Amino acid sequence: MIKFFRKIRQKLLTENKFSKYILYAIGEIVLVVIGILIALWINTKNQEYSQQQKIDSILVKIQNDLLQDIHNSEYLIGNYMRKDSIYDRMMSDSLTPDDIRATPIGGPFSLSFVTNWWMTFHIQSSGYEQLKANLDIVPDRYDELIRILDYNHINRKATFTTYNKNSEDIFRQYEYYLSDYQPWYAIDNYKSERSEAQIDFILNHPKFKNQMNSMLGSVSTMVWEYTGYNQEIMQTYIMIDELLGDKARPLPKEIRTTSVASEIDAEQFIGHYTQSYGQKNILNSKTIEVFLKDKDLYYKTDDNITQGPLLSLHAEKPWFAREWTRTIFYFDHAQKNKLKIFHNSRGITEWVKVDTRTKNQ
Repeated sequence: MIKFFRKIRQKLLTENKFSKYILYAIGEIVLVVIGILIALWINTKNQEYSQQQKIDSILVKIQNDLLQDIHNSEYLIGNYMRKDSIYDRMMSDSLTPDDIRATPIGGPFSLSFVTNWWMTFHIQSSGYEQLKANLDIVPDRYDELIRILDYNHINRKATFTTYNKNSEDIFRQYEYYLSDYQPWYAIDNYKSERSEAQIDFILNHPKFKNQMNSMLGSVSTMVWEYTGYNQEIMQTYIMIDELLGDKARPLPKEIRTTSVASEIDAEQFIGHYTQSYGQKNILNSKTIEVFLKDKDLYYKTDDNITQGPLLSLHAEKPWFAREWTRTIFYFDHAQKNKLKIFHNSRGITEWVKVDTRTKNQ
């Protein structure tokens, strides 16, 4: 090809056709420039494609982090409900020394589980940190996503860090108190037994119940924060799916912006419930009506005050809560048609389903 153009130039020069030569030279320059521009365009497109592939990979990692946050919340919520159950039983003043002896010395169902086990919750940040490290290649259309992620990983993460530290501090201070003022503490730990002095402390010393109350309160603040974060997890995951377009993965079962997936799923929850247990009726109602509206569960008390919607806190377990609340609704299907409501330090109430005919309202 080069020889072909050289022959044309030589012919024009030998024939003394200078003006045509100039036009030819200009045309050749234009062709070269066009070739360069095409090469640059192709290189830019390849670079943009490579950058977009990198961004998409980071977005998928952020989604995986969000799913891990959901999975980690299972321990947080389960921990809270176990603590609340033990606390409620202890505060009822119905336990005898023999009841105390019969309870486990350690583990997640022991009395010390409430007083000595602190709780932590950490927002997963590896995907977010990768995104922040590559902001120079992130287009403007991701600005809203970045704004939401910044809030969660700066403000909300700092809040959880504070709550984590508070929970540990409550335990540490209690441990120091026991070491300084309760002679049985080290001996009972060494022997892995519960002495009469410890039993008396559990039943009669105000420090024990106060510690249970403080530790339960520290965990409940994390649950309160998580119920707000849970909604943002769902919305953020879906926003990322929209940004990924046809590269988005099928929506996992953990991601749900409504209480239930369908009316059929709601049938196990909806109906009228009457209170069967509780030291005090926090809802000030003899019955609760749980009903469905647009795939969301709501509940209504005797005075027709409607509360909700209830957020789904687990893909498979029947755990629900309202946003920004410490109250957990647990539909206990192991004990047929029973609803347990965990009210933090205000106690637990249990409700039995007496009517299943409530439908959409």
